[in-house]
Amino acid sequence: MGIYFIIFLLLFVASMLEAGGLQKRQAGWVFIGLSIMITLFVGLRYHTGADWLLYKETFNGVSNSGMEYGYLLLNKIFKAVFDNYYVLQFSATLFFIFAICRFYQKEAPYPIAALVLIVSFLLFNILMAQVRQSLAIAIILLFSNYIFERKFWYFLLGIFIASFFHASAIVAIPLYFLYKNYGKTLQIALILVANIFYFYPELLKIIVVQVAPILPDIISVKAINYMETIFAEKMKFNTGLGYLSQSAIILVVILFAKIKDNKSAFFINTLTVFAIVKALTISVAILERIESYYLVYAVIALTYIWDIKIKNVQLYCTRLIFAGTLILYFYVSPLRALVSKEINPITNRPENYTKVPYYNVLSHPPEASTRKDWIEK
Repeated sequence: MGIYFIIFLLLFVASMLEAGGLQKRQAGWVFIGLSIMITLFVGLRYHTGADWLLYKETFNGVSNSGMEYGYLLLNKIFKAVFDNYYVLQFSATLFFIFAICRFYQKEAPYPIAALVLIVSFLLFNILMAQVRQSLAIAIILLFSNYIFERKFWYFLLGIFIASFFHASAIVAIPLYFLYKNYGKTLQIALILVANIFYFYPELLKIIVVQVAPILPDIISVKAINYMETIFAEKMKFNTGLGYLSQSAIILVVILFAKIKDNKSAFFINTLTVFAIVKALTISVAILERIESYYLVYAVIALTYIWDIKIKNVQLYCTRLIFAGTLILYFYVSPLRALVSKEINPITNRPENYTKVPYYNVLSHPPEASTRKDWIEK
């Protein structure tokens, strides 16, 4: 477990240095170093995270589990050239991290903080489990410039390509229409309305079942099938303090962050959509797959809180306080996942079973090969 804490500590220190005024050139080298560290850690994982069984079976031609054609073709290419699934896994991670870092270096006022936040959010799903969706998100990120250049058909081409790796990519089409300042009143109202579905989760399920038939077949079938599984159940809410505090943070950012132009409005809008989808996810867990397409942009909006000015307090101090508080807050969820011994209802094993200890493909003990994926009994 120690390696996780070391990585989180390094990420935290780097983000604090950036907030404290690290020179641009120095910040660039730190950013590159963190990117390499994350790529090696995630890309070289072995029986750690989730989904390795299905992906290895697909790679070896045992099963394709209804996977998209683009991903199946990619498997055939890597199988023919390398005959090693872990080369594909590492390459997919490298591609995702490259797309993330390229975008943040260009668009984020605090690229290190954006990288740290996205790792905190996505470490145990997109990064260490959902390889196909990571490829789809990376492709959309690489086509994101067409949103700002207002070239719809080029951006739609990116969505089309991404859908060959994960069908859910289609839900990213609305990103194009978020490049506009719709006003904070509308954003806050939509977030508040979305939270109604937490109290009436069955209402959302009814809507999904009604809407699914008009969607493309591959989405429609999956949506209806998911409604019959444990993935359609309401997420565990406990006292609700974690969810409510996160919603409060998002509302604060939306209320006080300055919208300078359509681009900054775009990132605030993605944060709004993320908050809305998160509210729906509380009712139907599988909708979490939609979050990531907006979250990769929304983390940039979260860093806008760094520059909120407080009367009679130096901006240097507020940046450090806001940066430290926010990042530590979003560390809670992944750290809790690492230490949680609570039994997962799907696997009947502890929540941290596939996370601790961390195994590396280049060097791991014999017992690493006996660790079971979530789908194995």
